[in-house]
Amino acid sequence: MALKGRIASEYKQMTWLEYNETLQELRAESEVLVGTGAQATWRLRRADLMPRHFIVSTSGEGTVIRPFSSDAVVTVNGRQIACGNSALQDGDVISAGSGDFRFWATAPGETRSIVKAPMAAHLVDERRHSALSLHRVSTGIGRDESNALVIDDAAAASFHAEVRREAGGHALRAADSAAVRVNGRAVSAPVMLSEGDEIEIANLVLRYTLRQLPDGVGAEHAKRITSETEGEVPVVQSRRFLGTSPLPGDSSAVSVRAPMRAVAFVSSVIAAVAIATLLFLHRGL
Repeated sequence: MALKGRIASEYKQMTWLEYNETLQELRAESEVLVGTGAQATWRLRRADLMPRHFIVSTSGEGTVIRPFSSDAVVTVNGRQIACGNSALQDGDVISAGSGDFRFWATAPGETRSIVKAPMAAHLVDERRHSALSLHRVSTGIGRDESNALVIDDAAAASFHAEVRREAGGHALRAADSAAVRVNGRAVSAPVMLSEGDEIEIANLVLRYTLRQLPDGVGAEHAKRITSETEGEVPVVQSRRFLGTSPLPGDSSAVSVRAPMRAVAFVSSVIAAVAIATLLFLHRGL
């Protein structure tokens, strides 16, 4: 009984990091590097982590966590942490990539599973009364046609920004040297988006929301926005082109101008045939 009591006491004094009901002991005066690469102390291949994503350090003063680099997005209890050390408390939930970790300062708790409701988020373009669904793991924004949101504007880069589902929410990542603002402030490192955040890319303003879309605002899975020219209203169209497979939720329109050109061509042909017929009948008379 004495031996069992001593073992139980030592177990309670250990510090743990838990992922998917697997425990990693955090030894005193040591560091655990979590990631997918060969240099990671705790290597996890199925959590969409970077090769070296975050570090948990334990000392006599307590346990702290920090992202390995400014590109690594990590949240603790839903709050994004900076590159400096952030103290961990018993039961804290750490989110990184697609994984959720729990920190235990003593014995692991009884409830280990973390259940999350499906996240339905959108980028709302209030000026055009439309919204882009963030249903993908990664939503690209830029001039290149492979992006989910194609911006036909010289001020936009080919791959200007990306909204990625990670760390329990959505992180906005700007391409190198690409101008991106969130709530009026220029950003370079990844930023976790919060309800109502305004994103400025080129001449476009988008609002991030997790709430139900207002009446009159339609949700799209992909779209294209053309730049404004003098005397012309911007055209918003679905990103569906000839020779490509339609995306879920895409409309059948390729461009609002294409049907107009087709109608004009057919009308011209009909008029030419009518004139030729009248000349032929006139000569016959």
